[in-house]
Amino acid sequence: MRVRQLGEGEWTVAREIRLDALAGSPPGTFASRFEVASRWDEAQWRQWMGTRLLFVAEHDGRVVGSAGIVTKADSPPIVVSVWVNPNARGTGASDSLLAATIDWARAYRHGELRLWVVEGNHHAESLYLRTGFAFTGCQQRCGEDDPRLENEMFIAVTSDVGPARPPG
Repeated sequence: MRVRQLGEGEWTVAREIRLDALAGSPPGTFASRFEVASRWDEAQWRQWMGTRLLFVAEHDGRVVGSAGIVTKADSPPIVVSVWVNPNARGTGASDSLLAATIDWARAYRHGELRLWVVEGNHHAESLYLRTGFAFTGCQQRCGEDDPRLENEMFIAVTSDVGPARPPG
């Protein structure tokens, strides 16, 4: 298993793993839908790639998972687009992808990472808790037309931050 960050020109690799994730997940798991993203052209994929860093897990020359990071001024980076192909689950791919996001945050001196997980997604919650993420207590709706709730989680990523506890 190899995990690496995609370069800005690797939009075709990003397209491959994103479409796999959208096709292989229940509707509403991600912000976009397969029916929409499968019609995107190169410019749209490059634009999507420009909004995030994307790490991919590769096994036997095939991309089997992803985890992204979205950064915004004045807020901690957010982990997004976490997905592993069902055939690669249980191989440590998801742990390796999350470790890559944490290593990136530490290298760029971010004190923490955050993410949102859909309430009731127990597999994802277990992964994040096992990795060291904790719930902040904040919730939000998944979207304007989606009444489901997401729970915010965070992890402290620098050794001098102290024990994990919800911010503020």
